[in-house]
Amino acid sequence: MGWVSNWLEATACPVLQRDQDERVQSLAHQLGRSMRHEGRFFNFEETALMLGIPSRDTPLVQDRLYELTLKFVLQDYAITERDRAGLGWVAKALRLDPEQARRIELRVGRLVFEQYLAFAIAGGYLDDEELQQLRSVAASLNISTRQLLVGYLAEAGREFLERILTGMAEDGKITDDAWNRLLASTQALGLDKEEFLRALRPHAQRIAERVRTRVKPDGQPDTDLWPALQSLHTHLNPMDQPGASLNPDSPDVP
Repeated sequence: MGWVSNWLEATACPVLQRDQDERVQSLAHQLGRSMRHEGRFFNFEETALMLGIPSRDTPLVQDRLYELTLKFVLQDYAITERDRAGLGWVAKALRLDPEQARRIELRVGRLVFEQYLAFAIAGGYLDDEELQQLRSVAASLNISTRQLLVGYLAEAGREFLERILTGMAEDGKITDDAWNRLLASTQALGLDKEEFLRALRPHAQRIAERVRTRVKPDGQPDTDLWPALQSLHTHLNPMDQPGASLNPDSPDVP
């Protein structure tokens, strides 16, 4: 699974201070307007000089404008052949080499996939239309839905599980039917059951550790989420002996 951490690192967004981020965003929009106005006569170096883009910000502005272009294209969750031609022209005009353009594309595509997945699966499963949208994003990136899902769970599995706990639990319990619908959805994205469970167990442990330390305003332990967490533990550990359980006062957490 080393490829997961390598891929997540390669597609990570540059971290900028707020004032620098605002400056880069503004310059990227100005550069984009010039590009649209000048068309095939656009010259990156001349325009950057005219806009007064500092040399230290040039790579960031190039990255941001290509990112904004990709986000616009992926509004429909797909990159068509016509889009590909346009993206190729933009990358070339921005003096981005293929490796740089691909890295930005994977980063933006991964973000679109994860945001859509997080929203769509809040109820615990994906319908046919939602599955198709996610497959379309993956196909546009020439990558599998499984790879995108594994990367998402590796980095944001805790947030994913918290959504599951709040969106799927009924009367403090995740039913077998609800859990099986979730498994069917993740399997439809290419992730088998055992791999899915392995990816989530460490995140479930962190959630349990946080829940154990919560207290109510009166100073009493806040165990309201514990029944749902116990139910989640049962589903994540199907080989446990009958009766295995979590105790909020015990160091044994899932």
